[in-house]
Amino acid sequence: MMKRIRRNLKYFISTGLVTVLITGIVNRAVAQPNSNKFKTFTEWCKTKENLPPDARHTVEILLAEAETQHCDRAEVVLSGSTRLLLINRQIKNLQPLTILQNLKELDLSGNQITDLRPLSTLTNLTMLTLSGNQIVDLEPLSRLTNLVELWLSRNQIVDLEPLAKLSNLTELWLTDNQVADVHSLSTLTNLKRLALAYNQIVDVQSLSPLTNLESLLLHNNQIKHVAPLKTLTNLATLPQ
Repeated sequence: MMKRIRRNLKYFISTGLVTVLITGIVNRAVAQPNSNKFKTFTEWCKTKENLPPDARHTVEILLAEAETQHCDRAEVVLSGSTRLLLINRQIKNLQPLTILQNLKELDLSGNQITDLRPLSTLTNLTMLTLSGNQIVDLEPLSRLTNLVELWLSRNQIVDLEPLAKLSNLTELWLTDNQVADVHSLSTLTNLKRLALAYNQIVDVQSLSPLTNLESLLLHNNQIKHVAPLKTLTNLATLPQ
């Protein structure tokens, strides 16, 4: 048995297979930098060739936005940005955006986003657009308490509980999701515009405290009674 093992080992060494195996292991280790520790865009940029494809794509999109391929120059431009429009750019991975702490307005509509966790650090955001993605879990947004406008139409959202603490919201768009229960919205008393059309809502009693509403879209739901909405005297017309 030992002779066979030694013979096989000599074969692997003589054919270079050991070198290939070791090189492959080393290359895999190099190819996966620990992006969780990145604190600047320059770090993302300088390691982009070794990033997973979806993260590399996001970095390349940001370089295009900065209008430079120089990492340090892009860092200066992006770190000072307060507004970023990344519409229909096939973005999946939001991790490279975590370092953009000065952002106040961010539009990511029409992408392929499912994971919102990287956005939880962007606490200066006042306007966030995520319409037309593949979002289910809104929990990471619960920390973005400075949000004034939030657009979430055309996703796969069911649970609105994470939005309950976003008390500064004046505009909220949730059209074309899978929402049935709207009780979590009852605390958002600063809302002036609320869009809930094309969902699965039956009971709208929870919306009665939202007396600042000026516009409310509820068509294409399963609502049987709109009488609880009579308290919403600022509405131009009562939803039917």
